[in-house]
Amino acid sequence: MPGTYVVRLTALGPRVRGLRARYLSKNELNALILAPTIDDAFNVLKSTDYGEVTERIGKASNEAQITNEVRTRIIRLLSSLAFSVPEPASTVLRSYLMRFELENVKAIAKSLIRGLERGSMEGLVNVAVEEELGRRHVLAMMIGVRDVEDLRNRLLEIRHPAGSALDIFLRVSKQFTQYSIMLLDTLIDKAFIEYLSRLTRIDESINRFIHSIIDYYNVNIILRGKLWGLPQEVINELTIRTGPVASTALKIYGESPTRILEEVAVVFPAMDELIKVTGSSDLRLLVQYLGPFSYKFARNLEEYVLSLYTEFSPGAALAAAHLKFTEGELVIALLNAFLEGLPRDFIAKLYGPVI
Repeated sequence: MPGTYVVRLTALGPRVRGLRARYLSKNELNALILAPTIDDAFNVLKSTDYGEVTERIGKASNEAQITNEVRTRIIRLLSSLAFSVPEPASTVLRSYLMRFELENVKAIAKSLIRGLERGSMEGLVNVAVEEELGRRHVLAMMIGVRDVEDLRNRLLEIRHPAGSALDIFLRVSKQFTQYSIMLLDTLIDKAFIEYLSRLTRIDESINRFIHSIIDYYNVNIILRGKLWGLPQEVINELTIRTGPVASTALKIYGESPTRILEEVAVVFPAMDELIKVTGSSDLRLLVQYLGPFSYKFARNLEEYVLSLYTEFSPGAALAAAHLKFTEGELVIALLNAFLEGLPRDFIAKLYGPVI
């Protein structure tokens, strides 16, 4: 199988290699984590793939500006890659860009929940992805809605992947208002993975990557569900019901967290690594580390897919794109931590183990 990729997709390998060369090194990430001030963090990034971003952001930036500038950099990079590689990798990478449109859906829905004015809402969305996908009309439609129900209805009308996610959200969030934002994020993430899952039949390397992502998503659902005390029927709505994690955890969801961790670790080895990174099997700590650990999981998954299928496979291109996205989200979190005033020792403790 790997040999056939080299023959069929000869042009893909160098492109994937070029994307991988843009990753931040371990030393650069550690320096970013340990930077005492945001100016020091910018200095770390100046000589990296994010150098232009730091120049545009400037010192008077806010969280939304940092998020948009970093994501725009990733969007432009992945879009350029998508239009320069052969099929089916091109289709796969363009599909991955839909992730950023779904992030816009999140931003708009949260703005509506919080009652923000349209002007404030526009500062939270990313226009670059809509330009790259040729979907600015979709963004214009979403920004013009009255409320979350109207947003749901408009998206259902155009068969947008977020339409059904918002439909479930409006039903479930009424019972768990204290978790409404987290439920919104979760359901939109689910919509993206299900959207991407339509590509699994294209190629085995793509199938392997997507099913690994599904398992990690389901681990998030099970652990957060146990911590928040969500009932089985809600977990059934949130879970992507395929793969060993779902089939194992859903059967024993009513049992103790310890039993669930033990059983899931049998079918999902990354669980043991998460516990090692956390330094504990305490459910609250595990959930706290799930976000930072997503970077380590994405990096390990990318290396695994490349080792099985080579950098000439479409699955390798998808895994590399996912790692670059995850790296970008890590950079956003670390920069915004300065604006949030989070203690530097807390940041080092939370992110240091996943690098």
